[in-house]
Amino acid sequence: MKAAGFFAFAATVALALSIGSASAADLGASCCADLEERIADLEAITVRKGDRKMSLTVTGHVHRVVLWWDDGHSSGTYYGLDSTNFSSRFVFRGSAKVNPSVSMGFDITIEIEAGGTSSKLSQFDEDGKVGAQINGSNAGSFNSANVDSYFGDARRVAWWIEHKDLGRLTVGRWEFAGVYPTIDLTGHLFLAAGGSFVLLNGTFFIRGPTGQYYAMVWAQVGDPAAAGGRTELVRYDSPSWNGFIYSASIAEAGDYWGTMVRYAGEHGGFRIAGQVGYERITDIATPVTVDPTDVAFTGRRPNITARGFALSAMHIPTGLFVQGHYNAADYGGEIIGAASGYWGESTRHKKPVDHWLIQAGVSKNWFGSGNTSVYGEYGVANDVGADITNAAGTTVGRNFAIAGFTAVSGVTSTETKVWGMGIAQEIDAANTTLYIGYRHFDADIRCTDLGAAATCSGGVAVSAAAGTFTTHKLATEGADVIVAGLRVRF
Repeated sequence: MKAAGFFAFAATVALALSIGSASAADLGASCCADLEERIADLEAITVRKGDRKMSLTVTGHVHRVVLWWDDGHSSGTYYGLDSTNFSSRFVFRGSAKVNPSVSMGFDITIEIEAGGTSSKLSQFDEDGKVGAQINGSNAGSFNSANVDSYFGDARRVAWWIEHKDLGRLTVGRWEFAGVYPTIDLTGHLFLAAGGSFVLLNGTFFIRGPTGQYYAMVWAQVGDPAAAGGRTELVRYDSPSWNGFIYSASIAEAGDYWGTMVRYAGEHGGFRIAGQVGYERITDIATPVTVDPTDVAFTGRRPNITARGFALSAMHIPTGLFVQGHYNAADYGGEIIGAASGYWGESTRHKKPVDHWLIQAGVSKNWFGSGNTSVYGEYGVANDVGADITNAAGTTVGRNFAIAGFTAVSGVTSTETKVWGMGIAQEIDAANTTLYIGYRHFDADIRCTDLGAAATCSGGVAVSAAAGTFTTHKLATEGADVIVAGLRVRF
């Protein structure tokens, strides 16, 4: 209404200027009717809060960082990035009461997904833009200033209907029910130390002791791709019962489903939150070229299962907290030597993987401006990026190759360790969080050969049914990342 009033005032001034020296006698009923018509037109194009029945709330945050990295042989600093840990976004939410028991609403969340985001950078590319996303071709990244990016990835687009006694049904693009990482009781630790290991440096290449760049990035030995995503689905969430909420979802063509139980409550001065979940994926990958006469064109159907739990606790009087998670995924390991079918893989057979993280610290309002959280963390990911040995002894491990990089062949085992620390400070008066965090990464990568020279150096000989294999350990350098930033919520 304030905006409408402003436009009405502006229209009145414009009208007064247009009539110039016309006499007062000319300002009759026709003039006033014309003015009212102009005001009505302006009101029709003015953004208002909903349609007077369905409410509309606009919210979101801007999150930008400075990131310093060191890969063991070189280092650098990238400025003004958007952090994939809580990417910048804006949210349109609406709701309306149908009756005292039933509500309906929607959520449209748009986030930044390109243009210098932290999960797309490397030692060679500070811009972090993907060529195909820019112009539909395999274009290189930008190397000049004042180049437009875009802001328009659909994180959520869904409607929901909820009965206070029966629960909520959500239809559209939304988080699926299933396996999730750590529940952050502080509300701001994940800005620097998300449950994922690879959102800050995942696309950086792993280095060797002589400075060589391996054809592997940290994301390929980091998290299993089975923790907390979004897709097009139908999801059900029950009402809260003594702090427990049950959820289930089914996605796409019914070949992606999950279920979980969550809990949140306070007992004896402790705030407790937990979650346990399970997922199953049997979605067949569709090739680039589809032949409708070939009934088997999609290849092997995968049978991927994931399971996990998370548990967090905080002592409210002191602010001391501990929180963590354990997730595991199996890509169909019951058939040795057969391809998993995961993302269309026709020759590889992925090993089961697991991933865990624990964080602890204290979160307290010591300075009066908002909570301050000091934390430390440690986590491990096992066998991400590794393959099972073929029972026939003809295929051993996974191969990584990129032109110009040092190839890594026969990867049958990986272990990635992460430890870090940091501090986050809330500034309640500005609805802002200021923070700095540090993470160190180490990778233990093992390769196996069949008598031929392997990329990995060193190692010991082991026996297998198909013959004698030699297992080697790849010599790698650790990596360090420091991220400092600020998130402004609106």
